[in-house]
Amino acid sequence: MNRFIYSLGLITLCILLGAASCSKKAVPQKSTDQIIDYTDDLSKYRPSVDALEGDKGQGGNEVIKNDSVKSVHDISDKLNVLLDTIRQRNFDSGELEGYTILVYSGTNETEAGRIRNRLYDIVPDLEARVRYSLPTYFVKIGRFYQQVEAQPLYLEIRKYYPDATVVPDKFPIE
Repeated sequence: MNRFIYSLGLITLCILLGAASCSKKAVPQKSTDQIIDYTDDLSKYRPSVDALEGDKGQGGNEVIKNDSVKSVHDISDKLNVLLDTIRQRNFDSGELEGYTILVYSGTNETEAGRIRNRLYDIVPDLEARVRYSLPTYFVKIGRFYQQVEAQPLYLEIRKYYPDATVVPDKFPIE
């Protein structure tokens, strides 16, 4: 008897939930009956500019020559010294910091050679380099001073090798 009442209550609950889920949903509707007309005069907030004497509708514009501006915060001499220091440091180290595209990194020498040869087909004007650093082979292509310069080639190579990435690298000064 107890089991019968429990089953009957459960069936009734299921029927009520099913009926409630089938009812029409109340969706708010936008009324097009009422049109709101809104205007505001913003002219009192606009700045007024008085016309110049020579700007009364005459076709010619006169060019006024200005003197160059002298800055008290001129850093060009300090900047030139800093750039010379960086240039000398790069020349002394024999290497230049930049970016390259790393296409393959793994322990399989044949796979590295296959990828290098495939890169010759994809980008014939650039040389792909294979470098071995125990126990890993690296296949890299391109030499770029900034990461942004590598993006067009990187996007082209990503079509064929989705694991390719732009990495910082040092290049010998030639």
